[in-house]
Amino acid sequence: MQIPAQILAQCHAHGVEAYPEESCGFIVGNLDDTESLETVYPMRNIMNELHKEDPEQYPRTGRDGYMIDPREHMKLERSLKKAGKQIKVIYHSHPDVGAYFSEKDKEDALWNGNARYPGITFLVCATNQGKAGDAILADFNATESDFDISEIPANTSAASSEATSGLLGGTFGVSGILPTLDFIHEWKNGKRELEYGYFRFVPPKQVKNLQQQLAARQQARHALAYSSGRAALLELLSYLQDSRPLTKLHLASTETFITDALPSLEIAPQSFNLNELPAAEIFSGKAGDLILIAPEDPQNFVRENSEWLGKFKKLRVPVIIFEEAACGFLPADFQDEWPNGLTYWISGFSLPESRDLPSGIAGGVILSNNDRQIAELAELRKRRGAILSARNAALFCEQIAGNSDGTQSSSGNSAEAETEPDCAHEEAVTKQLCEWEHAAAGLLFPSGMAAIMAVLTLLQKKGKPRLIVIGLLYSETYSLLMDSGRSSTCDAVFLGLHELDRLAEVLTKDTAMVITETVTNPLCGVPDLERIGKLANAQGVPFVVDNTLASPANCQPVDWGADYVIHSTTKYLSGTNDHAGGAVLVKCAENAKALKEFQQNWGLEISPLEAEVLEKRMFDFEERMQRFNENSLAVANFLEAHSAVDRVYYACSPSDVCSSAAPKLLSGNGGVVSFVLKNDCEDNLRRFYDGEFSSILKAPTLGSNQTLVCPYPLLTHYHDSDADLLEIELPRYLIRIASGSENEIEPIIADLNSALARTTN
Repeated sequence: MQIPAQILAQCHAHGVEAYPEESCGFIVGNLDDTESLETVYPMRNIMNELHKEDPEQYPRTGRDGYMIDPREHMKLERSLKKAGKQIKVIYHSHPDVGAYFSEKDKEDALWNGNARYPGITFLVCATNQGKAGDAILADFNATESDFDISEIPANTSAASSEATSGLLGGTFGVSGILPTLDFIHEWKNGKRELEYGYFRFVPPKQVKNLQQQLAARQQARHALAYSSGRAALLELLSYLQDSRPLTKLHLASTETFITDALPSLEIAPQSFNLNELPAAEIFSGKAGDLILIAPEDPQNFVRENSEWLGKFKKLRVPVIIFEEAACGFLPADFQDEWPNGLTYWISGFSLPESRDLPSGIAGGVILSNNDRQIAELAELRKRRGAILSARNAALFCEQIAGNSDGTQSSSGNSAEAETEPDCAHEEAVTKQLCEWEHAAAGLLFPSGMAAIMAVLTLLQKKGKPRLIVIGLLYSETYSLLMDSGRSSTCDAVFLGLHELDRLAEVLTKDTAMVITETVTNPLCGVPDLERIGKLANAQGVPFVVDNTLASPANCQPVDWGADYVIHSTTKYLSGTNDHAGGAVLVKCAENAKALKEFQQNWGLEISPLEAEVLEKRMFDFEERMQRFNENSLAVANFLEAHSAVDRVYYACSPSDVCSSAAPKLLSGNGGVVSFVLKNDCEDNLRRFYDGEFSSILKAPTLGSNQTLVCPYPLLTHYHDSDADLLEIELPRYLIRIASGSENEIEPIIADLNSALARTTN
């Protein structure tokens, strides 16, 4: 058997991501093609859990052994069988011991001297000091009652994640590798498109594939996928409201959620009756008129009223057709061409009920032929975070392949509105987060930015235009605050960490919120949450804290007065770079009620598949965070002592006044350490960054179990002027280290030492 280079690269990437523990999973292909190898399914290694429960029976840990959860294995087998697929290869990694088929591997692969899994090939991938190495294949030879071994050398394996796979986290990876500064420059200047990148900025391949298939089926040039049909509709309305000088929404719908959600956009619609359609000529694009129709049978309505709809194209009045849930599991096909006069078709869809999958696997899509508007919507989707789970998208693509005519499933239940989501994993996660955060309630969202967007949109109102921002926010949070069309009426006040004496002066009753981060990114400042909380609480102003960088293991902002605490669960809470999600925890149950209503109206629920993954990843969160804390301090201490480093930023720095509140608020440093080289210029940054790292990956995220590095300002503030950067005290060539939870820190220090040595030669 020959493993395709890209498939092998994904297996290696999974091993690199899991290092220093063993990864494991399956390679799947078509049932009727012996040579077919199509998809990698990374699985969870449960050896640590087994060892914890019964160390005598299971003496090995994830560091030197693996076991795939039998229930997950069986569940996958059932779903593959229905799709005409089967497992062809079982793979696992060997951290720091080379690629070979060990006696334990043989023992697990045999049963009474025969193959336990007849016809299955075993793949072992070496992971050496966190870097992909060689690999071997093991096939059972019945004649010899032993395994035939074939080697795959590292130099022909396409194992380098920088050179080939470019994806961190395996099949559902959330971040791409950025190998060199020139690579970054080409991307930022529009000369290169990223195949893989951070999942909100570069949609995962599963989402790209789904969008392409939906556009082709509906005769549209463009399709944008969202977490739900509701999210797609309200994101479009928000965009149209902000991009047009005047918006007059004319609505024909019985969908109550639309009228319930419109106040959050400060839109008051004018209603009309579908049974008595008004003359098209009374509407005008110049006057800001916008038509939104949600008929019971959208396709039939479009067909029967094509002449009426066609008039709106000449009048330049946008027309939106919305269906809460597709008749089948996807929107019905437009057989001939895109309907004349229709500007946007929006649909929600969900998978039919199944014994093998949780209910509530939903999505939504905006279909259109408008090039510029769709491009701008795609940019807005990056910032606002209502993204479709890659896991959901993969299942939708499989369903299209097996149900290409779009007819309704035999289950008879595919409507998004009729499907109650499987909440068991979500409830378990939120219960645990509330316990850690000392919160009254919590909700999960499709991404961290969706969680932030929900809180900001809920709290921002015309009657309370003032926003107070303390410290340097995550760049996308800042953009979300300032780039909205409604920000023209926003009175934003920015206070540095040293300007809290001004807070009482600017904190007025027309303030919508005070927002900050427990640890600011990337300069690792620590605002005095206690002081801010007392002032905000006294005025009855909502206090919002993004606690992602500190994590609930190191800080509980609710204890210091925070009303809303936000997390990107993609980061430390998961750690594996293969989960997308966000969370909001609230101090007051009444706030949870309003936020839940907003979440439901906007269709911003997390995928049950993502909630399930997150619950599994969180089981060792506290243990991992202890290593994150220890490793980051070891990195910070090393950098502070190095002659090639000018300044180091980290939350628990005893010498940095920006961290003066840390001893009171934080029980650990978190994982982020940033620094500036002594010779602070791009050429020196290039010497540091472009060279080879054996144990550190070059990726633009944090909270990963494996240590990452990136030139942060070049990714987030690339086009900002020197004056802009000076105002926020952000060095252009600052380097951010996102320490991992590795058991051994020495290889990381050695990597940094070698990279710093390149800057002094």
